[in-house]
Amino acid sequence: MGTGFYLSVMQSDVRAVLQYVPFFRGKIFVLVLNAVRMPELALAEAMLDLIALQQIGVRLVLVSMGSGEARIDHLLIDGELKWQSVDLDEEKVSAILNRGQLALIESPGLTMFGQEVVDFAAGLGAFKLIILLPEQVAGGNAISSEKALNWEGEGADLLHRAAEVCESGIPRVHLLDETYQGVLMDELFSNEGVGVMVYADDYLSVRPIAPDDISELLAMVGRSMRDAHLVPRSYEEIETSLQDFLVLTIDGNVVGCIALHPSEEPRCAEVACLYVKQSHGGQGYGHLLVEAAEKRAKELGIPWVFAFSTRAVDYFTETLGYESCPVEEIPPTQQERLRASGRESLVIRKKITS
Repeated sequence: MGTGFYLSVMQSDVRAVLQYVPFFRGKIFVLVLNAVRMPELALAEAMLDLIALQQIGVRLVLVSMGSGEARIDHLLIDGELKWQSVDLDEEKVSAILNRGQLALIESPGLTMFGQEVVDFAAGLGAFKLIILLPEQVAGGNAISSEKALNWEGEGADLLHRAAEVCESGIPRVHLLDETYQGVLMDELFSNEGVGVMVYADDYLSVRPIAPDDISELLAMVGRSMRDAHLVPRSYEEIETSLQDFLVLTIDGNVVGCIALHPSEEPRCAEVACLYVKQSHGGQGYGHLLVEAAEKRAKELGIPWVFAFSTRAVDYFTETLGYESCPVEEIPPTQQERLRASGRESLVIRKKITS
């Protein structure tokens, strides 16, 4: 296996990495690269990473551009990878994949993002089309095909093309830097990735919490509760108010949470337990979770929401549109809880438009 795999495991959430193994098993990945243009070490690393992917059951198609096929042949042989050369023929490639081999397509006449390659990958039922490019593409780590289609500025042409590819039936398109050693493993086995992924499936979602998520949620927010001196939540407390919680998932892995606790007198709701894993900070996921809680409040006919905050006051007021609120205006139960905690939290609130 390539060193990129081991670095990914060490630097990422191990549980999240391991969850990708069954998720990827049996799926078809089509990798398109230019062996002549790629740095020697990056190419060698990519071939080693293909071995790791094959070992966990990924069905691989390697499309080689340019005239550097001999370099790839030697690397595949040296790595003892199971592979066979083939033309751009769906039936023949499918037969090779069904035998557990990598299908190597050597075609200098193809273009990396050309329609012939896209149609071929879509016809195979590829889950991922991975394109190795000369440099990093702008656009963030993961972007929906809808947003990619409307992207303006640097990298727009590539993102627009990736969105079109997703619309053709390929759920995910990865645009990666071919000079980055270990780019395949660091991209594929990490929720945050190191390149740009355009997706057209349920890669990212906010959903109600499930009973099986409770232990994961407690483990995730434990350090935040300790560092911020928050009152710990028990398994039983969350279980009895399960309908109040939402979780943010990436490829099925829980990476964030929020709760909305409704009250009747006065009619309002508390936005609480907002947390995003440190490894996923700076991606706007906190904003997504708050928006989801506010949307739920609107659906329930709740006129306004409030939150207790210390460090995140500026974020709530400047970014999310909250404003200061007298503590006397929130429900008595929450007033008492705030006094008992001994925390110097501010109360902030936001009106929910009907």
